Amino acid sequence: MKRGNTKAKREAVLGIALFGLLQAACVIGFWALCLIPGMPQPLFVLFAGLTLLCAGLMLPALWALKRRFQEIDSLENMKSEIVYKEEHHMLLVSIDYIPGKEFEVLGMAKGTVVQSKNFGKDFMAGMKTLVGGEITGYTEMLNEARQIAVKRMVDEAEALGADAVINIRYGSSAVMQGAAEVIAYGTAVRFK
Repeated sequence: MKRGNTKAKREAVLGIALFGLLQAACVIGFWALCLIPGMPQPLFVLFAGLTLLCAGLMLPALWALKRRFQEIDSLENMKSEIVYKEEHHMLLVSIDYIPGKEFEVLGMAKGTVVQSKNFGKDFMAGMKTLVGGEITGYTEMLNEARQIAVKRMVDEAEALGADAVINIRYGSSAVMQGAAEVIAYGTAVRFK
């Protein structure tokens, strides 16, 4: 396992652990409310239901952790594939021509991804806004997202039979708190 994989997995586990602690505190708090003597039946049912809900939220969180581990493992393979494709097969430029080359336009190639950070990173980013400075967790997230978007754009260009993608542009937008969409797009061309 590579160092980047270990760090990313450790961060994901930390996020789940923090979420688990929060959920455990909620379960204990709601269960303690259920144990109050003389509690009216409707309130007991409400607090017992909230106890079960908080405990039950750990199952989807653990499923998400499993999926994140799979993404981290596949991302490492994808990174070496991106470098190979960018350097050896597909010419990627941000200008709208390639000096000395004639080409035919095949169409637009695009790749998009929506990325987020874990609960712990989001919390620490919120704390960082109190004092200012770079939020490195989000910088890493956007760099990773940009790599994935470029790979998907290159895959789409290859499916069109392209030799290059010209006039490449990137876009980013916030989808929700702590999650961003990154899109890479350009014009797929084939050399004559």
